[in-house]
Amino acid sequence: MKVKKIILVFLINLWMISNCCVAKYIYNLEETIVEFTRDSTLPICRVSYSESELTNRNVIVTIESNKEIEPVSGFLLSENKKVLTKEVSQNEKEEIVIRDLSGNYTETEYSVDNIDKEPPQIIGLENGGIYEAPIVFDFLDNHEIENIKIDRYSYELAIVGCRDLENPSNLTVHIDEHPLGSSKYRYYVDDKMYVTVTNLEYTFVNLKENARIRVEALDELGNVLESCSLEKIVENYEKDKVKSVENELIQSGNYQVIASDTAGNATIYYIKIK
Repeated sequence: MKVKKIILVFLINLWMISNCCVAKYIYNLEETIVEFTRDSTLPICRVSYSESELTNRNVIVTIESNKEIEPVSGFLLSENKKVLTKEVSQNEKEEIVIRDLSGNYTETEYSVDNIDKEPPQIIGLENGGIYEAPIVFDFLDNHEIENIKIDRYSYELAIVGCRDLENPSNLTVHIDEHPLGSSKYRYYVDDKMYVTVTNLEYTFVNLKENARIRVEALDELGNVLESCSLEKIVENYEKDKVKSVENELIQSGNYQVIASDTAGNATIYYIKIK
């Protein structure tokens, strides 16, 4: 918008010949002229995503404009009116129209196809199933599974400690067997809560002599399933490894089988091998 001012000066001379006198009048007129210039530049938008790899989390779609834009349904508009955001919980693809404050518009497409929230399944395996050895876990029929972890479980928590020979004040507690349904473990020193982790082993540093260690097995909701105090300390510890040949489990016992995929989903099976 441009503003121009024009001043017009009118000079009026009045001659009065008969009386031989002259009168001069000057008038100043000021006028403002407004010229409007229309914005015809289209907004330029850039689309980005909070997650680019396969994930089981929601994805934040962000659309950034080089100029102020109007709100878009389903998106949050930032205070500076240049950024749109939307949280996507499942895969979707959409083309939206983005308008600036002058009415110019551009079409922008966003596409989310990397959300996977479906837990992986092991074909032929059922939770609580009883099988005869050997049992084979076939990765070829489960291409979405990245890893299968097999661990022994019992209905009672069993732990063992191992001292660091170079630094005897350091002690690592290993969980040999864990209760059915346990997903995390709470470690105590002298009845004071030390840490809660999902690890089946934890190293305590600079423990005082005769410190008492206790571990609680918790379910997903944090309920205590089983508690056990450390009574056995060894110098060299080697966990009783699950006897398996590649993907073939050949040893009888109770097992927790955890199948996890690349998106971060996991499925837990509790089975028994006769």
